[in-house]
Amino acid sequence: MAHKFTLNPESLKRRFAVYVVVANGSVDAKLYVGKTGDNRDGCNPVISRCGNHFSYNKVHSQVRNKISDHEDREYTYIFDHFDEYHHSLSERRQAIDRINEMERWLNQEVQDAIRGVDHCELLNPFSSSGYVLPAERSRRSAFRTEEVRKKIEGIVAEMQQEIGLTSSRMKSAVSLGR
Repeated sequence: MAHKFTLNPESLKRRFAVYVVVANGSVDAKLYVGKTGDNRDGCNPVISRCGNHFSYNKVHSQVRNKISDHEDREYTYIFDHFDEYHHSLSERRQAIDRINEMERWLNQEVQDAIRGVDHCELLNPFSSSGYVLPAERSRRSAFRTEEVRKKIEGIVAEMQQEIGLTSSRMKSAVSLGR
C-alpha cells in the first residue's frame, strides 16, 4: 500500500514561526506548542522541526518522547510566520526575542482554549511561574500587537477545529495583555 505525505510551501521557508502540533489518537488529542528560530545558528523551516520531533535522538524528539503511542496517531502542524531570517546578529536577536514571546503567548492561549476539554492534553504547558522584572515584562508586551494577536488567534482557531471543538467552545478573542 502506498502512502502520501504532502508539504505546504510555507513549511519550507526559513522564517521565525510558532506552531501547535496536534496529535490525534482514536480517543484523544495531545498538543505540543513550539517555535522555530531560537537556535544559535539561525532559523530552520517548520518542516525541519517536524522531522526532529520524531527523531530517535532524545534531545531533539520532544513529541516522540512525550507520546508513548506516537506511531498510532495522525499529526497536523498549525503554524504562522512572524519574522524573516536575518543574517545580522542584532536583527536576529530581536526576532528571537519576539518569537520567544509569541511561543509563550500561544502556549497560554492553547491552555485557555482546551481548559475543561477531557479528550485533550497540552504536553508542554508554559507555567509562567518565574519572576520577570517590570522592564522586561514591558519589553515583552510590546511584541503583543494587534497584528500578532490575529495570527495567534488564527492558530488557536485552526487548532480548535482540528481537535473537534464546536464554535460555541471557541474563544471570541485572544487577549492582548498578560
